[in-house]
Amino acid sequence: MRANNATVILDGCIEKFKNDNDLDLNESEVFELFSLNQIMKNEDVTFDNLANSITDGGQDGGIDSIIILHNGDYIEDDSEYNCKNSSVIKLIVTQCKTEKTFKENSIDKLISTFPVLFDLEQKEEELEKRFNPQIIEKRNVFGNVWSETISNGGRLEICINYACKANDIEISSSFKSKKEQLKVICKELFSTDKVEINCFSSKELLSLFQSHKRNRSRIVFKDTPLSVNYGETGLGYIGLVKLSDYIDFLTLENGNINDELFESNVRHFQGNVDVNNKIKSTLENISDRDFWWLNNGITIIAEEPKQLSKILTLENVQIVNGLQTSYSIYNLRTVQNKDDRAVLVKVIISNNKDITDDIIEATNYQNAVSPGLLRATDNIQKEIELFFLQNGFFYDRRKNYYKNQGKPGNKIFGIPFLAQAIKAIILKDPHTARAMPTSLLKSDATYKSIFKDQDNFGAYLKCCLIVSKIHHSILNLEDKQKKNRLVNFKYHISMISTIILLNKMDYNVDEISNINLNLIDNSFVENVLSKADDIINTYLNEHPDSNIINVAKSSDFVTYMKNIMYHDQALGI
Repeated sequence: MRANNATVILDGCIEKFKNDNDLDLNESEVFELFSLNQIMKNEDVTFDNLANSITDGGQDGGIDSIIILHNGDYIEDDSEYNCKNSSVIKLIVTQCKTEKTFKENSIDKLISTFPVLFDLEQKEEELEKRFNPQIIEKRNVFGNVWSETISNGGRLEICINYACKANDIEISSSFKSKKEQLKVICKELFSTDKVEINCFSSKELLSLFQSHKRNRSRIVFKDTPLSVNYGETGLGYIGLVKLSDYIDFLTLENGNINDELFESNVRHFQGNVDVNNKIKSTLENISDRDFWWLNNGITIIAEEPKQLSKILTLENVQIVNGLQTSYSIYNLRTVQNKDDRAVLVKVIISNNKDITDDIIEATNYQNAVSPGLLRATDNIQKEIELFFLQNGFFYDRRKNYYKNQGKPGNKIFGIPFLAQAIKAIILKDPHTARAMPTSLLKSDATYKSIFKDQDNFGAYLKCCLIVSKIHHSILNLEDKQKKNRLVNFKYHISMISTIILLNKMDYNVDEISNINLNLIDNSFVENVLSKADDIINTYLNEHPDSNIINVAKSSDFVTYMKNIMYHDQALGI
């Protein structure tokens, strides 16, 4: 295929991506989401994470997206992470341009932006003169995570991506020089040598689009595994796998560990804790004791097994017990084939979600974990998932389950998203939904105040759809200043929309479930956004010392907004 065909084919892929995900966005915004989906394909991020990472618009400093990862996990705010000396923080800054060539001006903007934006001594009021609220908020989150990581001996990595619709990566010597200048700036600014700057032309984006996460996995046992039946439907395999073969099983084509295998684990790799140090020591010190004698082994849940002698291939593999052991073995990639030691592997075959959930829950409860980590196995979450499925939507109670099946991104809603939507609309508490997105599931009291068995799940789905409609309407605003202002208040505006649609302040769950979403047309959205903007601007004029981000997280502002809405309702406005 000639290089110039890549762009033509890529445009078709982008159009398919737009249609598959039912995106009502302009060309530039669709390209941003498409590019981010490809670039971040092997990272554990959701469609919503990528959409929320977008920061472009007026005063964006040349930055279209900011993503912060802590040990591979997406960070939305700085309240839900625990930095240790093993922590790895990754700052991913991306530019996505529909232009046909790589422009030096894009690099120039970052060279100018980085020293100012990521100078932690810069005061917020000074940054507000130059950058939009989304940029500043993500910078603040990163600053807090960065500071704590460094103070605890952790590590920082910087990744800058530049994607455009060029036929190929053809850049001038001047462009290359500026790339190196930006890299030097980052190394000095962040005090790290882990800085990479990547360019993605149509060729690279098309290649990423064509690649897929590996779904079917292959395990080579040392000897033919023991096949064990239980009842009429229970099937399992038990056997030993050589360490080198287990490393092959864990490793993707690019050499990275296949983190998708561990989605059902409640913990990520814990690094240099005592148990892992002991595993590491056992692995490194070859003795007359086999490894599996000294280790509890690996438990896997999978589907559709096919066995050929010592080889077992499986679909939808999940390692539900043995993450620490797996990472420790993977990190010992110098192991030789002549090393005859093995790890014990148990494979349970099941596509029954109830059985799978019971195994995951029982396995994870063997160690002390936060209650919030196991919400996905609660009965109410299973019931919500079933209701959404029956109505043509997908409730991602287990992160990325439906994304990996290729379901449309705009029809997938996760537990955190639903919790925020309920908090904003049903509980009329939009500032908390905005301020503490990762804290809503932490305590039993807060969790149970949001998810109630007696609630009408139709209202839950309507809450998701209202927030989604409002959010996309804000993203489509041509006025960039208004867009940057209102995107901070999507939960507030969703609450206002519900009040107007039902023409009452004291609406209930059943009334929300009966809302006709067709009423949220262009005229309605234009009016509600205009009304919200007027309220926000009036409040800011009355409180000149406030800034957009703090106002969006303020209970005083919600009270102010409700009073205006109550007054309008009383007058029939």
